[in-house]
Amino acid sequence: AAQFIHLMDALDEAGYQHYEVSNFAKPGWYSRHNSNYWKGVPYLGIGPSAHSFDGDTRQWNVSNNLRYIRALQQGDLPYEMERLTTRDKLNEYIMTSLRTVWGLDLLHVEKTFGAVHRLALETTLQPFAVNGELTVTNNTVILTKTGKLMADHIAAELFVTD
Repeated sequence: AAQFIHLMDALDEAGYQHYEVSNFAKPGWYSRHNSNYWKGVPYLGIGPSAHSFDGDTRQWNVSNNLRYIRALQQGDLPYEMERLTTRDKLNEYIMTSLRTVWGLDLLHVEKTFGAVHRLALETTLQPFAVNGELTVTNNTVILTKTGKLMADHIAAELFVTD
């Protein structure tokens, strides 16, 4: 934890921005590819093991190269798919948005998932705000340096379980 805090401080001093828990970049050089994942933008994955997301479903191609190629030669696309529930979508938004510099937008939660979920989040996140692990400014929840050390734990505590 101390080394990660040191890394965050050193890269900040060197002009890098900590735009996602495990990613730093100079201003204007964020990974557009990965940023789309964190922002929930649909994407198409092509090739063995590739994943795709259309906003409602996620699918992934088989990982075995030989099986993938043989299936394509037979006119088949070997993949598995899952349909995301509203709860899945909300929990993914919580998990991915908290990891980023853009944070979790409480207005987006209310507009997309309902006021009841926004109110529940505001209540559940209070202990983390009191402990200095996140801040809430202009309806946006952002992890602090200390909070980034516990990003997965905080997200899991904010997940909707019913």
